[in-house]
Amino acid sequence: MSKSVKQRGLIGIICCIILFAFGYFFVLNYVSIMEKPPLGNTVYILLGSTISIGSILGILVILKYLYDHKQKKEYKERKRRKHKVLYLKKSRTKNNLSK
Repeated sequence: MSKSVKQRGLIGIICCIILFAFGYFFVLNYVSIMEKPPLGNTVYILLGSTISIGSILGILVILKYLYDHKQKKEYKERKRRKHKVLYLKKSRTKNNLSK
């Protein structure tokens, strides 16, 4: 878990690309066009399409997370720079003197 956010995002994107290649090239283009696949052509067409679309959505979610993480980090840094520590002096008013 000590890997940075960018490294984990890159690993996730690579996994999604591998899943997309498996779903599109193997399931959709090879198994689903066979003469008589074991479960029928429709099942493999649906399975390949689902894997392909799921991996594309995974890539989009990972990219969004990486972009949001970067924006959040920059926002915290800007907020930290603007924040100045002020020490207020105790003022002696009439209310404080009477007590």
